[in-house]
Amino acid sequence: MNKKIILALIIYFFQIAFANASVFEELDKPPDGAHGGQMLLGCFGSVGFPFGSLINAEKDFVKGDTYYFSESETTKEFLSTHLAYDFGLFFEYMPIDYVGIKSKLKRAYIVQRTLFGSNFNNWVKPLYSCYSFLIGPSVHFTNRKQWDISLTPMVGYSIAKYKPTPIAEQIKDYPGEKRRNVNGIVYGAELNYAMYFSGGLYFSIGFDWNKYSLSLDPEVKLENPITHKVFEEKSGDLQSINFLLSVGYAFSN
Repeated sequence: MNKKIILALIIYFFQIAFANASVFEELDKPPDGAHGGQMLLGCFGSVGFPFGSLINAEKDFVKGDTYYFSESETTKEFLSTHLAYDFGLFFEYMPIDYVGIKSKLKRAYIVQRTLFGSNFNNWVKPLYSCYSFLIGPSVHFTNRKQWDISLTPMVGYSIAKYKPTPIAEQIKDYPGEKRRNVNGIVYGAELNYAMYFSGGLYFSIGFDWNKYSLSLDPEVKLENPITHKVFEEKSGDLQSINFLLSVGYAFSN
């Protein structure tokens, strides 16, 4: 799968979403809840906690290392944390009651931040970033109610870039690995609690899980000259569990 396929999927996503634009004329009706024939179109954002084999490898690589702040003549242990966040568009069509087909187009980031303390300079750098398209079946637990709970496993493809130890490359004496393309399969799942309002407004909160599988060819191989630890990875994964917020419109064909 390549960029042309991703572009075709994006075009298909918007064609489906806007093929029935005339249905927006019915948005003044009372909320009808999830049911067969309904469509959901909107945007989302999420933020959460990343983990995975590559983050563990990076933490082990810098463990025990230090950074010297010359202006205050202070040496601090090199501690860091990670944050995951993403945003994008979603569209879902329910061909029958209780079951839908959901697609998402999103931009995702996993960033690294140093923890030197509030009185010292800190850095934030992207460890991983991607554009991805996902699709999967959505199971709804209610029918024509103002509220709903849904579970959606998803799979897709990402156009991504990865850079191990991004902050260390900037502030330490040893070089980091150059950012590289790591396009590949992405997996996900969502659990949402939704509310439907008059006028067609749709709002949901929930959690999502994301897994980005990375094949590193050629392999990443770095050595920390301070601790003499080695970062040597041929493949790995980055995962995250995020708090998810979505808003959009519900309409029927």
